[in-house]
Amino acid sequence: MSTSKLFGAALFKKITSAFFLFSALTLSLNADNSITLKYTYRTDQTQVIPLKDGQGRMYLPLADVVKFYGIDLQFDAQTQRVMLSKNKNQVKLVLSQPMFMALNPNESFETDPAVEIEGQLAVTPATAQDLLAAILGINSRFLSDQQVLIVGGVAAAELKNEIVAQEQVAASVTPVINAVSSVPTSAPITEEIVNARGEEETTENLIVPQKREDKRGYHVDCIVIDPGHGGKDIGAKGYDNRYFEKQATLAIATKVVRLLREQPELTVLMTRDRDYFVTLKGRTQYANKHKADLFVSIHCNSTPRSKAGNASGTEIWVYSPKKKNHYADFETSQENTSSDDFGIFSDLSYQRYYQRSYSVAENVEEYINKRLGQHIRRVQQANFYVLGRVNMPSILIETAFISNPREEFKLEDPDWQDNMAKAIADGILSYRNIVENLVDVKQAQ
Repeated sequence: MSTSKLFGAALFKKITSAFFLFSALTLSLNADNSITLKYTYRTDQTQVIPLKDGQGRMYLPLADVVKFYGIDLQFDAQTQRVMLSKNKNQVKLVLSQPMFMALNPNESFETDPAVEIEGQLAVTPATAQDLLAAILGINSRFLSDQQVLIVGGVAAAELKNEIVAQEQVAASVTPVINAVSSVPTSAPITEEIVNARGEEETTENLIVPQKREDKRGYHVDCIVIDPGHGGKDIGAKGYDNRYFEKQATLAIATKVVRLLREQPELTVLMTRDRDYFVTLKGRTQYANKHKADLFVSIHCNSTPRSKAGNASGTEIWVYSPKKKNHYADFETSQENTSSDDFGIFSDLSYQRYYQRSYSVAENVEEYINKRLGQHIRRVQQANFYVLGRVNMPSILIETAFISNPREEFKLEDPDWQDNMAKAIADGILSYRNIVENLVDVKQAQ
């Protein structure tokens, strides 16, 4: 094996060791196999013992979960129907049925079905977070690495801890990277990159953002905006097959970029600025090669249910290594067209950027709700290729349901596009301000 390959193998081993060490340290905090229930901004918390079905799949005892969060539960054993309620919000579900119905507004959601285990009503952690979000009207998250179900937004302390953890992992890998870069070669290294269109270009054309090295330890200096689909990949079709997802995403993304470029300290790039085809791999390589600090992919939602005009609203996704439920399966099947295996680096990315990605999603969601009064369908998690293969915080925005004629009308409206773009840009800038106003993370190490 050549010297460069040996060093490359050493680098990979170092990175993976750091990843597993990071995971092991986190999991050791929950060695008793209990699940912690908590809020972001409250000190009270409790632990529940998970249940397992015949296949060893983990479930949470529903009665214990909803009791902690002050939710009333009624169960009709004859009809197998469960009613959850708090204040004016209600959710109905039936055992073994892969969906639940939320009231105010009336809307059904696909999810992992509730079951009965050892005489107790049980739901998967993914279903638990969906139910809590629907009833409490606030995002909830299940952090599998920490075995925590948490209600509420991402706290500043969580963001700081994640940044510190990334700094520590980077520091442990740096010596090996330096060793690799110092290996003598018989010929000069001429690095080539692949732009978003899949064309080779030299590093002379690579836009390298000017990273600030001032009093703060973390900055958002470079943002990549990714208009979904393009060219032969038209994306989802409108109700009458006249308007396509690729048109709406490019229109909105172009306006987002224009707004963000008003900030002189930001470098803002697009994976495509016209109607041409871009591979998923090309999109992620483009963001990684330009060393972006944030990746935002813009899409339109679509589902057969919206043919009846039922599905509406905006949905924002963050990366999770596993498909969360049946609905996530459908969404990722619409967007993932690459057979490229995600591998360990996607899991590493998930560990390193989850809190920041979720924070971006929450901030964008907040501004969309404020500016457009748009129905928000909660932050979701799934293994989207473009989110799992970028080495930075990332989100995917499903702006509206193009297959719903009322929502398609919005997507074609330049004024609505302006408002959506302004909301997305404001949410991104809000996130940037939050993380850049944290105390210097280097002092926390």
